[in-house]
Amino acid sequence: MRSRWSGGRGYFVAAVVLGVVLLAGGAVFVLRGGDEAAPAPAPEVGHVAQSGPSPASYSSSPSDEVYAALADRAGDPKPLTEREAFPSAAKKLDADGVPGTLTRRAERLDADCTAAVWGRGVAAELMRGGCTQAARTLYAAPDPEPGHVLSVTVFNLAGREEAERLVAGLDAARGAGFVLPLTAKDAGQGFGRGFGMARGLALGHYAVVAWAERLDGRGAESDEALLSLLIAGGQPPAVLNRAARTR
Repeated sequence: MRSRWSGGRGYFVAAVVLGVVLLAGGAVFVLRGGDEAAPAPAPEVGHVAQSGPSPASYSSSPSDEVYAALADRAGDPKPLTEREAFPSAAKKLDADGVPGTLTRRAERLDADCTAAVWGRGVAAELMRGGCTQAARTLYAAPDPEPGHVLSVTVFNLAGREEAERLVAGLDAARGAGFVLPLTAKDAGQGFGRGFGMARGLALGHYAVVAWAERLDGRGAESDEALLSLLIAGGQPPAVLNRAARTR
């Protein structure tokens, strides 16, 4: 399958689920190493939404060597700007099998990463991972029917390990926490009500979560259009451009 951001470029990373567990109660993500692993102390979490939507299907991938130069934020210290996160060249998105062109309907860049998620466990993991930014984008194509919507969230974390732990742990967190997609008129209000597919990728020290749904709520894991949208959503221009500049 082939997907294209207008004016953009991308890479595809195969989905591999990492061995990360969310402790009971949704409080702490823990990496299992060896026979025993002590829970990391949970950082203090302020106000965070306690309920929200979750996708029906989720997969994740660790970082690829393409993003080796972005493995640590110390080597990529400048914060993402709104111009980087939401470039004019990426206002429209085309994906194979998806009727019509998706248009960017909403965008938001937060310094408080917990504003982009629900669930205290996910919020605590973002804080533990040194998250400094969350960039959210919503694309939608209401017509022709059935219409599709794509949410893309990019988290700026301290390092590759933190990004991989976050995207892998979101699978266990579903039902107790997940990202909070933006909404727009006639798009995005139905996230989690019907069938939706999400995919988390670590791209160096960035974690990307793409979430695609049909506006009629139908679908299945074999839905070619949804799969194509997930590939497109895993190619955020800001991260791809930074990776290209360091090669």
